[in-house]
Amino acid sequence: MIAIVLFWLSLGIVGHAYVGYPVLMAMLARWRGRDPLCGDHVPAISVVLAVHDEETRVAARIRDVLAQDYPADQLEMLVVNDGSRDGTSRAARLDDPRVKVIDLDTNQGKAGALNRAVEVARGEILVFVDARQSFAPGALRALVAPFADPSVGGVSGELVIGSGQGNPGLYWRMEKRLRHDEARLGCLHGVSGAIHALRRELFVPMPAGTVLDDMWTPLQTLLGGHRVWMARDAIAVDQASSSLAEEFHRKLRTLAGNWQLVQRLPVLLNPVANPVFLAWFSHKFLRLVVPWALLVALVASACAPGPFYRFALGAQLLAYAGAALAWARPALARRVPLLPAAGMFLMLNSAALLSLPASLAWDGSRLWRKH
Repeated sequence: MIAIVLFWLSLGIVGHAYVGYPVLMAMLARWRGRDPLCGDHVPAISVVLAVHDEETRVAARIRDVLAQDYPADQLEMLVVNDGSRDGTSRAARLDDPRVKVIDLDTNQGKAGALNRAVEVARGEILVFVDARQSFAPGALRALVAPFADPSVGGVSGELVIGSGQGNPGLYWRMEKRLRHDEARLGCLHGVSGAIHALRRELFVPMPAGTVLDDMWTPLQTLLGGHRVWMARDAIAVDQASSSLAEEFHRKLRTLAGNWQLVQRLPVLLNPVANPVFLAWFSHKFLRLVVPWALLVALVASACAPGPFYRFALGAQLLAYAGAALAWARPALARRVPLLPAAGMFLMLNSAALLSLPASLAWDGSRLWRKH
């Protein structure tokens, strides 16, 4: 009896995280969702780029931002060279008065670098970017347009990922749809680190070593009573990871950062004080619990009596075998419908399973990790 209860309870957790909650958000967004009041709003902005050992691509990234169709007298770009050991500082010093390079003598990590940039920023709106991506035309204007609505405190752009073995495919399309629905309901609590913006007065400095600046910032904005929007026409373009192994390590770091965030913002666990508790719990926290629920469901189906649970056990083992094949041989998996999605599901949940021990073993001395 206990095995049967655990089996269905575990399936309920998985079903809510990946099906029930997204469906609920889609329905509520259609019935009660609200878009912000956007306009031809071009406030003074400070584009912030924190870099460490990015000599080969920092100049191209700066030029990409400066090439945006945005009034030159309303844009400044702050490049924080976080204790680089190569020629990053020299490469970033372009002959353009809009660019200011801030050199940090020691490596403080991304959180410390962003904190330093905001201290000297002059723009009304802070725009945070990464070194790896590029912007589609009109991205900056689209990103700041929702700030015409005074209720909007932060805005996320949309990250478009190119082809490659590490492309999250179906998972990423579903994730972006879910974020858009959450934004329409006023409960979006995670933004794209490659392209997001914030009213400068709402910025809350991050503790040293904070991994998920792209969750710290929107959560602080929501806790302060403001809304976070997703501007889907503000596009940053990235290349997919070269392999699923690379994508695995990237996701492991991100998911470990979620455990760190719970430690640094315990208010998240309080359904009364956290204004987006249902969204955060269903979207983020349960994603950390799902792999454990999957393991419990597997063991419970092996222990439960009856032919149904024998069939459920066999179906699970077969599904995991197919997903493992897709993870190991992605080129072969692309020939079979839905098999790549199964491989991505297994990879993401393997990373989630290891995220707790990874967060406990976190090496704070390694402040930057590049993939």
